[in-house]
Amino acid sequence: MKTDRNLFTLIFVTFASSLLMMASSFLLARLLSVEERGVFQLFITSVTYLATLSCGGVGFALTLSMRQKQYWHWQRYLAIFLLYALLASFVALFVLELHDFTLLFILNVLLTAIFNITLEKSKIDSQLKTYRTLVLQQPLFAVLLYGICYWLLGEQSLGVVIQLLTVISIIQSLFCLFYLQRISKKFTSQHGNELQPIDRSFFFTTWLKQNLFQLFGATVTNIDKFLIAALMNSYTLGLYSVCIAFDALATRFINMLVDYYYAGLLNKLDRLKLVLAIMALMSLATLILVPLFAEPVVRFFFSERYIEVAPTLVLFILNAILAGLSWVLSQKMLILGKQVLLFTRQVISLVVFIGLFYLFREQQLLGVAYALIGGSLTRLVISLIYYYQFPLKDLA
Repeated sequence: MKTDRNLFTLIFVTFASSLLMMASSFLLARLLSVEERGVFQLFITSVTYLATLSCGGVGFALTLSMRQKQYWHWQRYLAIFLLYALLASFVALFVLELHDFTLLFILNVLLTAIFNITLEKSKIDSQLKTYRTLVLQQPLFAVLLYGICYWLLGEQSLGVVIQLLTVISIIQSLFCLFYLQRISKKFTSQHGNELQPIDRSFFFTTWLKQNLFQLFGATVTNIDKFLIAALMNSYTLGLYSVCIAFDALATRFINMLVDYYYAGLLNKLDRLKLVLAIMALMSLATLILVPLFAEPVVRFFFSERYIEVAPTLVLFILNAILAGLSWVLSQKMLILGKQVLLFTRQVISLVVFIGLFYLFREQQLLGVAYALIGGSLTRLVISLIYYYQFPLKDLA
């Protein structure tokens, strides 16, 4: 019953968080013009990608070190990787055309890195209490600040909205630092004399494997936005942001299921059947409900100017489910340290996606959907092969 209660609580929090994210996307669509919405999307995508490049896998490596009672001086590792994030964001500005927001870009990369590390490290708790709080806080802060701004001032310039995003990230990062300290205090009080300094070789080997995996995952996730920005225009990317918002509803819920499954694996619990059953229900609901309600929902949340994206929404949500299923089946590989094989899978699917994107590029959003589904199906097939080829023992 306790496990079920934890799952239901996590589902509720994720559902509430997803609604808040949708509200945030709605407010952004009202705050910015379609073209500026596209530039804002490129800003967020670049920040997220740089944070993953520099600090992705740090929290994961810390968590696995904690499982082996290796924990002393973890703050030094945090500081080193934040400096790395600072350097990476500075170098990236030579490539990205975001020079009007240089300082805000660098600051957002650092703040996002802190959030990602905290989110990964919070999974050491099988009940995911801190994780649930983090998942809910971020979109809540966004809705509050964006909502107040739109209510008081109406449509705003891109610069003002990026400043609001920075304020949200600062608030969230302050909470993250508090949570990191609380996790540390609880863990050291529980294990005290058993703890040892972190093994550098183990930590950096684990981090490198996970970082490569997350980096290519971020590439697969974000390359659609980079390609649209490079080969099309900001207006098209602004329209695509609506598809991203609805895709995120499904993806956020699926990621919650993935984290629930992963937390179970860390504690030698097999929760796969329950997770797959929930995803099957999601697929059925998508096929029935999305074609019926896509157009009125888009019109209500994003206004008439975004209505042309409605016919493609069902494809983007189905793609999110396929990608999520692949990610679920990959969790055992993370525990077994098979990140190199997952890296290979990501490379293959990335090549497939780029090829399909080029092939269907004239079909605009529909072509993007076809390319995404092709890449997700490729990852799913390979993940199924890995799942049965590499069993994980000692699961209850």
